[in-house]
Amino acid sequence: MYQLYQEKNYNQLKEKYEKVKANLSKAEQIFFDTIFIKDAEKAFQVYKDLFQDSNGKLKYYCGERLKDFYYAKGYYSTASDYEKYLVDNSHLIEEKSFSNANYDSEIIDEEKLFIQVGAFGLKENAKQMSDMLNTQKIKSKIKIRHVNNKDLFCVWVLGKEDFKQTLKLADELKQKYHLDYKIIKE
Repeated sequence: MYQLYQEKNYNQLKEKYEKVKANLSKAEQIFFDTIFIKDAEKAFQVYKDLFQDSNGKLKYYCGERLKDFYYAKGYYSTASDYEKYLVDNSHLIEEKSFSNANYDSEIIDEEKLFIQVGAFGLKENAKQMSDMLNTQKIKSKIKIRHVNNKDLFCVWVLGKEDFKQTLKLADELKQKYHLDYKIIKE
């Protein structure tokens, strides 16, 4: 269902929804029913209520609808708040596939910690922030993430050896440069 929604394949979505509607939660039924409502104001209110009361994928997709609604109405700062939520929670919709291989602790130990301090729609803006951090002798890089068929240029600062030290560095960056952050393991 969610795959068809992401693909914006509304005809197939409607057909499949009618078949599996009884197996969905009440909140999911409300979400999918609302997709087919013609009255945008009414749909907006339903998505707003669902966003407040739900979590996981459902909350993410409601946030996506609300962001689009606010952009369409010209409420850019509110829309950007939802955009930030979507970026911070993109892991909720990313499909992860794993082979049956056995993973050992050495592979996990090789993962590095990064601190995401910004996500931009324009590469220039990300480059400016990265350059600013590099002039302060803070190692950073630009990582491109694909969210909702859009490229986001994220600025990542290299973390420390362990989570505690990385968190301490992130808090220092927040205090010194007034940057919101998200710690990422890659």
